Amino acid sequence: MKNWKKLSLATATLGAAVLTLAACSSSKTTGTALHWNLTTALNTLDSGLATDTYSNEIIGNVQSGATRVDKNGDAANELAKDIKVSADGLTYTVTLKSGLKWSNGDALTAKDFVYAWQRNDDPATASEYAYLLAVIKNGEAINSGKMDKSELGIKATSDTQFVVTLENPTPYFKFLLGQSVYYPLNQKVVEKYGKQYATSSDKMVFSGPYEFKSTKNWNGSNNTFSIYKNSDYYDASAVKMSEIDFQVVTDPNTAVSLYKQGKLDQTGVGVGSTALWPKYKNNKDLVLLKEAVTTYLEYNQSGKGASSSDTQKALANQKIREAFNLATDRSGYLKATAPVSAPAVSVTPAKMSKTASGEDFSAYAKQDYTYDPAKAASLFKEGLKELGLTKLSITLTTDDTPPAKAGSTYMQQNYQKDLPGLTFNIKTEPFKQRLNDSKSGNFDIVMTLWGGDYADPSTFLDLFTTGNAQNNGKFSNATYDAAIKKAETTNATEPAKRDADYKAAEAALFESSNVNPVYFRTTAVLQNPKVTGVRFGSTGLVYDFKYAEKAK
Repeated sequence: MKNWKKLSLATATLGAAVLTLAACSSSKTTGTALHWNLTTALNTLDSGLATDTYSNEIIGNVQSGATRVDKNGDAANELAKDIKVSADGLTYTVTLKSGLKWSNGDALTAKDFVYAWQRNDDPATASEYAYLLAVIKNGEAINSGKMDKSELGIKATSDTQFVVTLENPTPYFKFLLGQSVYYPLNQKVVEKYGKQYATSSDKMVFSGPYEFKSTKNWNGSNNTFSIYKNSDYYDASAVKMSEIDFQVVTDPNTAVSLYKQGKLDQTGVGVGSTALWPKYKNNKDLVLLKEAVTTYLEYNQSGKGASSSDTQKALANQKIREAFNLATDRSGYLKATAPVSAPAVSVTPAKMSKTASGEDFSAYAKQDYTYDPAKAASLFKEGLKELGLTKLSITLTTDDTPPAKAGSTYMQQNYQKDLPGLTFNIKTEPFKQRLNDSKSGNFDIVMTLWGGDYADPSTFLDLFTTGNAQNNGKFSNATYDAAIKKAETTNATEPAKRDADYKAAEAALFESSNVNPVYFRTTAVLQNPKVTGVRFGSTGLVYDFKYAEKAK
């Protein structure tokens, strides 16, 4: 991972780690509350159930794990005092800091980690991030219902120590220890609230630098709430901000207006905000944040859940899917909707991870995702003929945000022009509903995105293995599965061979047109020059407010 870099107030680039949003001010005096914008409402505060960036942004600041990404982009000890790794890479002995507490005063112990991991791996919990626990011994077998959760490879040896046994060597495991699904949980509190746990901020306790209080709570649906410095946090002296206020503002123009009034300390002017970008591209407060995020289309290949039987047959046809991939004008899409982002050349985004030889993995694994309307039209015609069809109606499901609406409108015009016989419909939904429909398979084609959880290709490529909860298209690609398995077992400790396996996986997805990567996301934001110390991560926690300060 590359080191953190400080951003100027003009532009900056990002490697696979994190950036500290810095400013010209030298003052270290914390001012009034930090005012932050979320573009989508929260879904949950349950660290075992959260899957979206916005929920995890809050969770990652009110909860902590054994590790936390530091200013150098490394997985540094957080609640852990020491982590020892065996010579074969299969055993991790984690010693916790002494005197750890939950925000209600309860002791935070090794048993809280054991409980959390077992609970999140239990299929009854239905955690979509349980696949990250599959690297632990018996993790996959437990999640598939073949073993009891008590058999998970984690044991508490004392109040301050637990030992983890892995299925295979996992070079990035310390980064996983900083993921929300690996955070400890207070069993007493979780069991007290049952299914209502973390559905609102008053039904949980906190282990991170911030906490919710009775004032300005998140009640499960409100779009304005605040978090406060957690005095029970082990490193409370490092936390400078006493309060961070959040509000959900979906319209970019409204958010910019609030920024100008001093009611927001950051707002986007890039992704989907083409009307704003020309106006602010030279603004002194502008910062470019290159994210480890790929936006892509998923095709419903399950044979059910699509809008019609013809659609089900069509999306199961490789020629039809390949036609859509070839008819995707990625550069044109970005000019119309997200001018600071880059066309996708692979599923794994650029500048997130490096190969053993030091090459950017995305460049190494690049596939031929090109725009070829003539070939697309020909394949579409062939595919329809094979299915006994002369025309086809397909619906794209997408979020109801301005960027998503602009992008889907461009795609509608582009696809209907390049694929004769196609009627391309658009269905916009609130983010939460779109997530639910994606998970349940209630779509034809869905526009979605994924942000890397750690700096390794597996954080993207594991998504599409057969049966993975994030494989919303429900396809099965044997060549792909074999390449992933080889990378994560046979060649797990041989970096160059592991890179080649992941490249083969990228090729298998491309050749079968299982998914359609559209672009690698860059976000342009206006950032208050008085705000310093907010760490932006391309993987994992997007905004870490632990060291945030705001000059008066």
